[in-house]
Amino acid sequence: MKNKITDVTRQHVADEMQIAKLWYHGRLNEPDFLGRIFNLKSLPSRYDDRWDNAYDDIYQHTVNNSDYEEGWIYTDPRINLLHCDDEIYLKFLSTTIHPIIRSNQEEVSALLELYNKNLNADGFEIAQSDEISGKHVFTGRQKIIGQGQLVAKKVEIKKYLNTTYVNGKINTMNDAIYKDTDLAIGTAKELLETTCKSILKQKGVGIDPDLTLPQLLKVTTASLDFKPKEADDPDKAEKAIRQILGGITSIVHGVAELRNGYGTGHGKDADFKGLEVKYAKLFVGVVSEIAILYLATNGETAELIET
Repeated sequence: MKNKITDVTRQHVADEMQIAKLWYHGRLNEPDFLGRIFNLKSLPSRYDDRWDNAYDDIYQHTVNNSDYEEGWIYTDPRINLLHCDDEIYLKFLSTTIHPIIRSNQEEVSALLELYNKNLNADGFEIAQSDEISGKHVFTGRQKIIGQGQLVAKKVEIKKYLNTTYVNGKINTMNDAIYKDTDLAIGTAKELLETTCKSILKQKGVGIDPDLTLPQLLKVTTASLDFKPKEADDPDKAEKAIRQILGGITSIVHGVAELRNGYGTGHGKDADFKGLEVKYAKLFVGVVSEIAILYLATNGETAELIET
């Protein structure tokens, strides 16, 4: 497949990084940085017969000595950043501002601005995709309307349910919207079930395993305190809020029906066609907002129950 990020864009990025003296490898040496992206031990030594792999070769010429030409990673056929696949190039850029690589936030901001200024012309961007120890983690992606909001919701949910299981579900759900809408719908339903069950477990509420998703949400709603403490009439305000929340059950019922027709976990004919992306995106957005509302109202990190 032909690359969409042109060599012109890549060269501009390289030139601007050099002018600003923002070295791509940050606090690491060059072979250790590149080893996070490429399997250097499996690549050949190109310039020195004493070594049988790229890691040792690069270490010799960039750490022990410093005799590689400036910008060698853009033309060296083993790395070839000017012409490598877009996916690899974007991974390279996002890795340069990973918290392990770079702790100086001014440098992170400068590189992020530099990257996105140049990538914009080709329809790509480097954007936050996660957090680790309170630090932003970035990913390169093609610019798609609404994708940024989904990532923000992912980060918010992780404040309350931050486990490998939940993180995997959120990643699968968001990634699948544009690739596999059936999977996105099925995973979103599972995320909502996990949210409800985890809150109920924390509150000591028994969970009937035969409850449907709308019924499970109704029980969870009843267990939470939605009374706005600063309202002039808290009781009246709570009643109004619960009336609004009652509509969520109808939404979730529709979601469950939609999932039965389009989500994973149900047999499909060979010629089955999945739901359009715009509806899967709407569904995932609604489920994410519900999860955030309930987790925020619960107000504590809930103990995970896997579905």
